[in-house]
This record gives sequence, C-alpha cells and structure tokens, in this order.
Amino acid sequence: MINRDDSGAERPGLTEQARQRLRDELEILREQRRDLDGGQGDEDRANDFGDNAETLRRADDVARIDDRIKEITRLLAVGASAPGVNTDQDAPGGLADGTTVTLRFEDGSVQTLYAVAISEEVPEQEQDRALSLDSPLGSALAGRGAGDTIHYDTPDGPRQAEVVKLEPPH
Repeated sequence: MINRDDSGAERPGLTEQARQRLRDELEILREQRRDLDGGQGDEDRANDFGDNAETLRRADDVARIDDRIKEITRLLAVGASAPGVNTDQDAPGGLADGTTVTLRFEDGSVQTLYAVAISEEVPEQEQDRALSLDSPLGSALAGRGAGDTIHYDTPDGPRQAEVVKLEPPH
C-alpha cells in the first residue's frame, strides 16, 4: 500500500484508518487476554476430564490471541507489512517488541528496560525490567531516539526521562 505524507511524497505503510482498526483490534484482544487470565485458577471447579479439556482450550485461545497481539504490534511498529520499514514511529506502537531501552530519570538514576508487547508473558523475576509497549512510558518512547527527552504520565503525576540508548531487537 502506498500512502502520501504531508508533502504529497509517496511512502510505504499503513493508512491512518488501517492503523486505527489495528489499534481497536489490539485493545479488544488485550481485553480478551485479561479475561482468559482471570478465568484460570478457579478453585471451585472439580478436577475432571472436562476441566482438563477447558484448560487446553483456554491455553489454545491464549496462544492464538498472543500471536495476533504480536503481529499487530509488529505491524504498528514498522508501519507496513514489510519487515524493517518504519514509516510512522510517532504512531502508537512505534517501539518494537524486544527493544532494549536505557533511560535516565529525573533523579539521575539510569535504568535499562526491555520493551514487551505482551506483559503477561514476562517471567515474574524479570517484571521489574519489562516495559509494556502500550504503557504511558512505552507510548512516550515511540519515534524517539538517544538524547530525546520524553514526557509521560504516572499515577503520581507527570514525569520525564532522557533516552540514553535504544537498541532494536536483533
């Protein structure tokens, strides 16, 4: 698909309408994913073959949803279906899954985080280093580079950080 930028020049990528459809689908999928997680660990059910079948069905649904979330996140990150094409990094999802992000925060501390599309897949011991792509901080990093100052909201109010380094996934 060919789009045109503000100057009328052709550029490969997704139309804004297609991006919005993908964002809407992503929101629905993430809600479905949360619902599936919420149904696990139901202690009131008897442990029988029907429960095992339900567990297997749920695992298949989670895997299908996770795969689609990853694909949509990739499409939004690159702006087109062609790998490596990044035409609109300011759009949500402009930070690729697996990117290593090093930030300097207002208090002077430096932290290295790993961008993830599906935070539910991050092992518990690595959760403090994971950065969800759709979080306020992840969204603020879309289209940014080393030396940029980003602004994002937290429950404690607005914050800012300096991007020290961004390393895309290999």
